Amino acid sequence: MHFYLSGRSPLNSTFTNEDGQIIYKIETPHSAGTRTSNITCIVPNDIPRRNEDTSISMQNRFAYFGQVEHNLIASSTLRFGGNEFETKRYFRKEGWGLYGRHRVFAGIDGREYKWLFRSNSPKNPSNWLIANYDSNTVVAKFHRQGLGIIGKARPASLEIFEVGEHMVQEILLTFIYIEKIVRRRNTLCSNRIYG
Repeated sequence: MHFYLSGRSPLNSTFTNEDGQIIYKIETPHSAGTRTSNITCIVPNDIPRRNEDTSISMQNRFAYFGQVEHNLIASSTLRFGGNEFETKRYFRKEGWGLYGRHRVFAGIDGREYKWLFRSNSPKNPSNWLIANYDSNTVVAKFHRQGLGIIGKARPASLEIFEVGEHMVQEILLTFIYIEKIVRRRNTLCSNRIYG
């Protein structure tokens, strides 16, 4: 399963499938303080509408799926499935990567998964989700946008392998949180280098 992003930032993009159908929308409005990523997903056409206005029946409908509240100082918050989780309790830090300590969480299947912070080179996608019970099992990979300066141009994408297809929404939600950490650390590193 491969989702292609409409822009460079996963925090403000639509995620489309291989057929070009928008499946998820992520919107993270700019804010001076806490930023919140709102995640919506497409609603299947066979689910009846509340009102029977047939003039809009051909439009895609999206419903709230989850939210990530990105806090700078306090623990961030994940909201999905009617639950709210503080990230300091949802994730456990383990090992080290380019952008800090990897994040481990228990999936809906009770198994542990680990987001690895990796390099930004095209041959090594920046973030990988692996099965913590078997480090050779890659569950998902984020591929940054390729501008085509070196190699072929390609859109940013989130690739979810068959082993993770039972928890796509949980992968997407945790990915949005992880990507915000990476982007914050990129900004901090750039500010230190270029002052």
